[in-house]
Amino acid sequence: MATLKERARPLLPLGILLLGNVLFRLPALLNADGVHSDAAIVGLQAMHILKGEWSRFLWGAGYQSSFDAFVVAAFFAIGGPSGLKLMLAPFTGHLLLTAFAWMTLHPTLGRWKAMLACVPLVLTPQAINGVALYAPRQWSLTFMFAAILLVNGMSKRPWTALPAALVGAFAVYLDLFTLQIAAPVCIFGLMTLVDAPRSVKTIGTRLAFGIVGLGLAYAFFTFLRQGPGASSNQASLNFEAGHLQHNFDLLKNTCLPWLLGAKSLYPEEWHPPALVAAWQSFGAFMMLVSIATALPLVFVTRIPWEVRRLALFGFGGSVASLLGFLVSNMPQDQWSARYLAPIVWLSPFSFAAITWLLKPKLMVLTVLLPTMPVAAVGGWLSFWPFTSGPLPVLSPRGQADEERAVCQALRDRGITYAAAQYWLSYRLTFICRENPIVVPYGEDRYPPYQQGFAAQRKTAWIFHPSEPRLTPEQMLPALQGAGGTVQKLNIAEFTILVHER
Repeated sequence: MATLKERARPLLPLGILLLGNVLFRLPALLNADGVHSDAAIVGLQAMHILKGEWSRFLWGAGYQSSFDAFVVAAFFAIGGPSGLKLMLAPFTGHLLLTAFAWMTLHPTLGRWKAMLACVPLVLTPQAINGVALYAPRQWSLTFMFAAILLVNGMSKRPWTALPAALVGAFAVYLDLFTLQIAAPVCIFGLMTLVDAPRSVKTIGTRLAFGIVGLGLAYAFFTFLRQGPGASSNQASLNFEAGHLQHNFDLLKNTCLPWLLGAKSLYPEEWHPPALVAAWQSFGAFMMLVSIATALPLVFVTRIPWEVRRLALFGFGGSVASLLGFLVSNMPQDQWSARYLAPIVWLSPFSFAAITWLLKPKLMVLTVLLPTMPVAAVGGWLSFWPFTSGPLPVLSPRGQADEERAVCQALRDRGITYAAAQYWLSYRLTFICRENPIVVPYGEDRYPPYQQGFAAQRKTAWIFHPSEPRLTPEQMLPALQGAGGTVQKLNIAEFTILVHER
């Protein structure tokens, strides 16, 4: 009988990938209270779920489901809410995504080569880290990778087309963002039709299961998208020359270099020497070259077709992401790099053919060493201010002691509702555990908060230098004009205007 050690040995490469994921993200994990408002709103909805209040969609975002909030609620159910649990919920999904990618690759590449191909899921840029560590979105991608795993098994088990289609449809329901991956996955399914054996009967069986699966997926998705709060969030396309030029410039000069690690998210914090900047550009270029090898290698017949179609799927998904970026009306600034993130998520599959072809040492020397250190540096720098050089550090923002002091000061003055700029509002509401509730200046993603704020005679307005889009100087005249008294407080770097009508 095999010992536990012997049975666990085949999973050692996967264990290395998962451990590497944890170690690379220590800066954020140690500073989990550095949560931003987009993630905090998920934590707040999770707190309400535990009180019996739930909806099918995320507060104020009908293109995203509330599934992530339910996952967070499950973590909160054990010991109560915390920033770390809010972070562990999506991070668990990222670890599962990594496992699904490895499980998809290792039957044809072998477990160690599959590990090498999956390294881009460990040393990742901010566009991936921001999803893996901060809800929502991660679980939609995790389910999509589960669908990829099932689609890959269709050649031997055609019936897996049915669960693959349902899981894929569920992933798109979780977040319409995954639509840009769904189409390449469907084409990937068609590529399994030519897997050996290729008799009329086997191809017909696979095709029949695929058609039935797509029909079930459409019905399932349509059912899930029904209900109050749903929105299509359909992004229109624009093929005008001026628009294409704008998006191409944004792609070339900002988003793609940032995605691949050639540029830092916070350039004001680090100006690389010319030689280092050149090395970063070279590494980013080699990442694209390594992905592009999938296209010529698809014609190398000594590479098994099962490997070549995986590589073609990854490459095709990357091309679709690039082309979609050019014609979409969504890209606006550096944060639009998230629309290119499938290039990195799908890169383990893009690397499949070249990984199969090369010996492990040569794979490391020619593919991973030119690309992964650059991605790692870009991703590590994006954790600022949670890093100091090569080390993670405890940051005041990540510990949120000043924010808790603000919460206590407002409680001491009997203030149950306050207002702030969006990126402060829900963050403070979560850290304060809704006592007080801090609503965003402008549109609220959860109307009952804004209604409660409007009913108060005594409120507070909170400002911080990190969010200069709303300042005390801008707000003070309006508060004074509304009548009543205004008192100014200073707590650490926070400025608070207490308004009593």
